Parts: sequence; structure tokens; C-alpha cells
Amino acid sequence: MAGSAISSVCLIWIVAVETGSALDVALLGTANLVAAILFSTLGGTLVDRYNRRRLMILSDVARAAALAAVVAVLATRGFDLPILLFAEAVIGAFTVLFNPAEQALIPSLVAPGTVADANGLVRSSRSTLQFVGVSIGGVLIVVAGPVWGIAANAVTFALSASLLTGLKIAELLAAPGAGTPRASYFAELRAGFAWLWEAQGFFQLTMSALFFNFAATVVGTFLVFYATELLHGSALVYAGLLAAEVAGTAIGSLMVGRTGAVRYAGRAWTIPYGILSGGVALSLALVPSTPVAIAALFALGVLGGFAGTAWLTAAQLLVPSTMQGRYFGIDALGSTAIIPAGQIGGAFLIAAFSLRTTYLIAAIVWIVMGAIFLAPRALWRLGVPGGTPLTSRSGAGEAGTP
Repeated sequence: MAGSAISSVCLIWIVAVETGSALDVALLGTANLVAAILFSTLGGTLVDRYNRRRLMILSDVARAAALAAVVAVLATRGFDLPILLFAEAVIGAFTVLFNPAEQALIPSLVAPGTVADANGLVRSSRSTLQFVGVSIGGVLIVVAGPVWGIAANAVTFALSASLLTGLKIAELLAAPGAGTPRASYFAELRAGFAWLWEAQGFFQLTMSALFFNFAATVVGTFLVFYATELLHGSALVYAGLLAAEVAGTAIGSLMVGRTGAVRYAGRAWTIPYGILSGGVALSLALVPSTPVAIAALFALGVLGGFAGTAWLTAAQLLVPSTMQGRYFGIDALGSTAIIPAGQIGGAFLIAAFSLRTTYLIAAIVWIVMGAIFLAPRALWRLGVPGGTPLTSRSGAGEAGTP
């Protein structure tokens, strides 16, 4: 995560400086997300069919190779946007294989009563490293050049793969009974979609994420232009805004276990990541100053970290283990499918109006959709019953479990 944070800052900076185009910056993120959307259900189903640790190692090796290729091209041929977009697509495709495997493994490594704290510690430490990473990324751009940041990420993916070889865990995949052939890939995928449709609380949460992530994408994708055009800052200001957000995420993630938010996971998702985050984004549009922006990004991090950890913990405790890969894959598809529209649409809005007006539109959409998703009862009631972590998921997560 530290390497990815460094690389993300450097890649966006390279494209922004070389082309000066908001659309090209949007395309960089879109290439990653389009691949993620196309491969999300494939990745999730593979996670439920094959060894999760090995899939994570494969994903890290593939992403390291893609970034190493980018470094080689930049060092020998110079800037090449299609190569950068292709590499981002490879990274996106293998990320949606890695993430469901990681999310499905965590409940197998700790006791049910500590899943929320485990998620909080994982996300908090991850955000701390992102905080360090974006700061280093900004410094590298100024001191050594952005290509070094991309090279660092290739190394960190390789290091991650080597560390995962030491992960010891029993295989949790349900094997078919003697003489019973395993269901086909597409049959298992259809079963995953059918499960999510019947589990209305989780289905409504995925649909809400579709709209919340759209607004968050508009704000996040063009933060580099917000920092340079509206705040008149340098790469260090841009990195500082990113660092403030990940610092807030670290704190928000740790709050879930302390507050018992898994009891009301649906509300812990909708209110912070919906209405409240939209209100914070509104301050970015109305008061474009560096101190306000740093405070706002920190608040967005806290709210997003809290909401995301509450959702993840509830899903890990309520969704059957043998269904989790497909659930996380399908959720990734549902909640990110509109993000390319946010990236490309945001670029066109900036061209048609202004960056400030675009941020204002995104904030209003965020607030309105947050209010709308307070209404669905299944999402409002979604949570671990009684706040008591389940000791067994064999009977949990059946369709319709609130």
C-alpha cells in the first residue's frame, strides 16, 4: 500500500504535467477501473474456487511486472500514455483478484469477536503507510523525479508476494462430496448474483456505493487540479491533501471496534459515507483554502474509514465463507461500475463549467443520494444481530439476513 500510494501520486503527476489534460488524468484512473469492472466477478469466483493465498501471490507478481515495464518504457522511450493506461489496466485486473481473496481470508485468521478490530488494524496500518507513501511521493517528484516512485511500487509488490509465501492457513474452500462434480464456473457465478439479490441489505448497500463512489471519484480524481489551480499549491500541497485523507482513514477504521458499529453496519455506512461526506465535500467547493481543504480531506478519511470497516466486518461475519469471494467480487462490480462515469463525466464538467462548480455538483449529488438511501429498511437494519459476533457462519448470511 505504501508503494501504491507513492506510485499513484507519481503517475498522476506525470500525466498531468506531460499533457495538462484533466481528461487524460481521468483516463488513467478509468483504465484501472474498466479492467477492474470487467474482471471483478471473474476474480471473486476464482477466489471461491482456488487457493486464496496463491491467487494473492500471483496478483502481486503480475502487478510488479506491469510497473517494472512502465519504468523501463519511461526510462528508455519517455512518456507514453497508452503504455501507462495498459499498465493501469493490468493492475486493476489483478487488484480485483487480490482484494476479495484478502478480505475473505481475514475472518479465518482471527476469532470472530476480533474481526472488527483486525479490520481496523489492517486498514489503519494500511492508511498509515499510505500517509507515508503519498508524502514520499510528493518529495520524490521534487527531489528525484516521479519515475523513481513507480520503480518503488514495483519493488513493494514483489516484496508483498514474498511475504505472502509465509502465510499459513488452512484451506476453507468447500470440496464437493465424493462422486459429486463441482458446479461450473458460471453456475457458481449465477449463485453469487442470486444470493446477493435475496440478501437485500447487502444489495442495497452495493447500490448506494454506486452513487457515493461516483461523487467521491469526482472529488478524488481531480484533486491534483484542485491543489494546483484553486489552492495554487505545488506537488507537496497535493501530497499533503492525500496524506490528510489517509491519516483520517487510519483513525476512522479503528473506531468501529471501539463503538460496536457492526450492530448497525447499514447506518454506519449510509450516514457517514453518504450525507456527512457530501457535506464535507461541499466545504471544498465553497471555501477553497489550504487549511479548509486539509481539514476536509481528513474528515472524509475518517468518515470513509469508519463506514468501510463497518461494512467489511459485517460482510465477513454474515456472508458464508464459501460465498465471500463472489460477494466481494460482485460488490466491487456493483459499487465501482459508475466510477469511470465519474472520472470522464467530471472531466467534461470541468471543461464545460469549472473545477469549483464540478465539486459543487458532486457534493450535492452525494448529499441527496445519502438522504435517499436512508429510506430502505433492509439497509437501515443491516448489522450483526445483537452486536454479538457470530461463532459460526454456517447458518449466517442466508438470503435476507438483516
